[in-house]
Amino acid sequence: MATLDVLTLTEAKQGLNEVNATGLDAELPAWITAVSLRLDQLVGPIVRRSVSESLDGGRCTVHLHHYPVYSITTVTEYNHTTPTVLTAETNLSKPASAYLAEPYDVPVSLADGSQLVLLSGAIRRRASGSDTWFPTGRRNVVIAYSAGRFADTASVDQRYKRAAVLCLQNIWQSQRISTAIEGEFDVPVSNFPRFVIPNAVKEMFPGEVQAEPNRFLVA
Repeated sequence: MATLDVLTLTEAKQGLNEVNATGLDAELPAWITAVSLRLDQLVGPIVRRSVSESLDGGRCTVHLHHYPVYSITTVTEYNHTTPTVLTAETNLSKPASAYLAEPYDVPVSLADGSQLVLLSGAIRRRASGSDTWFPTGRRNVVIAYSAGRFADTASVDQRYKRAAVLCLQNIWQSQRISTAIEGEFDVPVSNFPRFVIPNAVKEMFPGEVQAEPNRFLVA
């Protein structure tokens, strides 16, 4: 099983009604990982992972590619070859070399009624309480951070696990028997899935679905 999987093997087998099918133990983990990565693409990282990005400066705000963000570890800007480690700005502290991480403005409600407090991935350059600019340069703003919502597979909220089960059930159709009996005849049944994410899954994440490239756009 992969570190970023949304489901455990047991949860996946329960979702497929294959609890006692030990013959699936070698094959099913790869399907679980594929579904988990596809959900990451849909709503952003689910299980937390450490990321480091180098972004172009010359602007007031840089945007991390993997969001929502759980925490920022370090923000370092380079003015030519001179590095400066920035300090997080708060209401009680307004350093001259600072950054401000914007909140993730989509409420992420959990099964226990609580809400996750996350960051959007937008990082503002701040100086003594005011907006300013990151130094001009290519890949000269280096940010280390933790992206995602939950600490590990076991901690993932049930809403995300149920979404993963729906996706897994959908693509697992290709492994089912492809004929049905009608009267005395075997009738072919099309079980090959045409997509991984059912519309029902998208409906489970209002505001959390991230923009995806248009596959039908012709340049």
